[in-house]
Amino acid sequence: MLHRCLGALALALVSGTIGAQSVSGPVTLAPVADCVARADVQWSFTYTTAPVREFGRITNAGGVTIGSFERASPLTGGSFSGSWRQDIGLPQAPNSLIGTYGGAGDSPPTATGTAEFFVLYNCTTRQVIYSCTGSYGTCPTTALAAIARNAESIPATSPAALAALLLGLLTTGAFLLRRRALVRR
Repeated sequence: MLHRCLGALALALVSGTIGAQSVSGPVTLAPVADCVARADVQWSFTYTTAPVREFGRITNAGGVTIGSFERASPLTGGSFSGSWRQDIGLPQAPNSLIGTYGGAGDSPPTATGTAEFFVLYNCTTRQVIYSCTGSYGTCPTTALAAIARNAESIPATSPAALAALLLGLLTTGAFLLRRRALVRR
């Protein structure tokens, strides 16, 4: 009975170690990212099992894929930190919003064995509007999905609340004007 308990404990520990094999780190826009040729990022992640596959996809706000790749991963050594090259195949107009998505890990990707990133940016000003890193399935994969996710985080006021606010402002203004008129008399 003791052997079975110890065996189950050992299996749980090994499974927990395997399940936590890829951890995504920070992501920033690389200095070469632009509207015409590159949508590179600076990214880091760690892994306990060497990634099998690397992938990337660049999209614009219109939903068009403007670049992509998938290849076998040459990574070994337990971690990656550097520039993740993302080539743009379809140049974009100035001030376009570009979403650059990529990752490395299992093939097919799994949440435990694949790390991913996403960056949405203005390709002229290089302003980052939204960024994400995490396990596979954490981040949006297109510019449209990131725009929608970003819009959800902006609080919106209902028409009824705006009407109540306007009514309160008008009432306060009327009260102050009436008070001023009474003071002048």
